[in-house]
Amino acid sequence: MLIAITACNPPKKSPAESVTPPILTEKNAVYYWKTVFRLDSAERSFLKRHNIGRIYLRMFDVSVDHCASSVENKTIPNATVKIDDSEYYEMDRSFSDMEFVPVVYITLDALKAMNGAEGTLASNIVTRVRNMCQYNNLPGVHEIQLDCDWTTSTEKSFFNLCDSVRHILKELKLPWRLSSTIRLHQLSGKVPPVDNGVLMVYNTGSFNDPDAVNSIIDAADVKPYLKHLSSFSLHLDIAYPTYSWQLLFRNRHFIGLLNGLNLSDTTAFSRANINSYVAKKDIPHNNRIIRTGDIIRSETSSIHDIEKVRDMIEQRLSLIPHSNIVYHLDSSNLSNYSDDEIQHIFSTSR
Repeated sequence: MLIAITACNPPKKSPAESVTPPILTEKNAVYYWKTVFRLDSAERSFLKRHNIGRIYLRMFDVSVDHCASSVENKTIPNATVKIDDSEYYEMDRSFSDMEFVPVVYITLDALKAMNGAEGTLASNIVTRVRNMCQYNNLPGVHEIQLDCDWTTSTEKSFFNLCDSVRHILKELKLPWRLSSTIRLHQLSGKVPPVDNGVLMVYNTGSFNDPDAVNSIIDAADVKPYLKHLSSFSLHLDIAYPTYSWQLLFRNRHFIGLLNGLNLSDTTAFSRANINSYVAKKDIPHNNRIIRTGDIIRSETSSIHDIEKVRDMIEQRLSLIPHSNIVYHLDSSNLSNYSDDEIQHIFSTSR
């Protein structure tokens, strides 16, 4: 994995290397999951109106380099975030009170490729994140988060990676907490060696299941896992979805995600059921051809579904301090919710 930076400007300071991180506190928070960090006026207004105190910023993905000849280079950073110049120069003024949490998404293939060499991967991740924080003048960094959908077969490798990251943070005298995302299915397993976690209550179903109704969030999918929530011995904050997507199926096989398709065009699509449509003809769309007979399923994160799941979780966390998080900061998606609805998502039962 190559160590790189995303801005050519020299660092004004090293905000990531402050003396001691503050204790994890309850704050309204959002994920930011785009490849360019650039906020429009609506997103800035959202941060202010809802008193957002923490942004989980995806820094890069870790993917496999199939051409690598050595263990050190088996994995590479991919889809690295770029801090827009206007945001870079506004960091001190606009975000002086904001806490940023760098997030690194690790693919399962990358984790498998580094099995037995997790220390090397940990060193590459920590060094690269620290460089990016410095050169992008990222303020309020007190935590690094690893996002990985580890399974029973890869659990040991992921836990070794976490142990290695904690060791390197201590070795470099970086006073950062280490957190990880937690999927619902991971609640019944062992607790990873991290300081805190975020329970991802989205993508709760199987998006490639042609018979699913809503794979983004469905109370029926979530409920069976919640019996493990109170016994999971790790501080958890909770992340809820505020996005939508369109899924393309051909002969009942998932083909890919779509975006911005006008499904209300009755000359091109006919409704199959409550949220599925059938293509009446071949339709070119974003470098893809939708074929006659293809099925497009349109899924959203309705406030009804979010609140139903949120209320179930709050009942189990009523005495436990935690923060609620919105996934993710995007004005076009967030415009589908009223301020009161957003405030209800953020509110906790404590």
